[in-house]
Amino acid sequence: MLFLLIFAIFLVGICVFFYGLLIKGVDRYEPEPWWLLIVCFFWGALGATFFSIIFNTVGGAVITSAVDPRTMNEAAVAQGLTASFVAPLVEESFKGVFLLVLWAASAFWLRELDGPLDGAIYGGVIGLGFTLTEDVLYIMTAASKAGVVGFGATFVLRTIFGGLGHATFTAMTGLGVGVASETRSVPIKILAPIGGWTAAVGLHFLHNFLVSFFGCGGVLLKFAVFLTFAVLFFVLLYILAFRDRAIVMRGLADEVGVVCHPKEYKLTTSGAMLIPLYNVMAISGSDGGYMAARKKQLLLADLAFLKHREKRGDTGAGSRIQKVRSELVALNERGVFIGKR
Repeated sequence: MLFLLIFAIFLVGICVFFYGLLIKGVDRYEPEPWWLLIVCFFWGALGATFFSIIFNTVGGAVITSAVDPRTMNEAAVAQGLTASFVAPLVEESFKGVFLLVLWAASAFWLRELDGPLDGAIYGGVIGLGFTLTEDVLYIMTAASKAGVVGFGATFVLRTIFGGLGHATFTAMTGLGVGVASETRSVPIKILAPIGGWTAAVGLHFLHNFLVSFFGCGGVLLKFAVFLTFAVLFFVLLYILAFRDRAIVMRGLADEVGVVCHPKEYKLTTSGAMLIPLYNVMAISGSDGGYMAARKKQLLLADLAFLKHREKRGDTGAGSRIQKVRSELVALNERGVFIGKR
């Protein structure tokens, strides 16, 4: 069983890593730091999962005690009710609470939650962490009951076909928190996270309810519905990515000829950056090297978003704007250029 456990972690880990690259690949204009994404992932994999197991167990015990003992398949009914009405509330709450912590930290010192795309990405990564642990647990349970067949079937159904489920659920909470992070409206600051969390719970409920109470037909319907949701999730990410691009374009428009060359502006704000590996190829061979050119791109994006924050009333953005400008000037003096002159 130890070998199967290691193998399960390996297989699910590969799939989750691939899904993570798909999500991270959309975050090109003002990318989130890897260290923070890793923290989010481990909250989903360890923290949110640990507390969810405890509270799901308690909720399941309450429901089991309330189910009429004369009901046929009493255990199955209790399990279905727990999965549909307890798990979505518990799991989306514990996954989402870290997004609130991130929002608070970013408001005071972290400055890494700049809007809806950031929130959706952090939420998606937390969901992927949760997927890793949950899927491994389900796969091992299936393996103990049905051996290799149960192992393989559960891996294919849960991780390959349904591996983006938790990411799409929790991304809704992240989207709400991201909206709240950049608005000045107090009602929206309150309602947006609640609305995002409600959407996450609703999607999670629909997912579990179809599987729990509609048998094989429900499973097929679940895959059809949530394949559609996965596609819509990435459509939403790309829409938000182009919104970030617009922020960078506006923020850097008056910096052309000051801290960046027109060619550098074009490469830094290109819509083609969302094509995998395009930016790597576009700035390879840059004067000063790829790493320095990419650093300059990131600093230019930081400058644009800091100016965006300043317009929203962030009083501390001004000093950081000057710091970023100084770093850009230093790179220019070193002869660093984005792309080929």
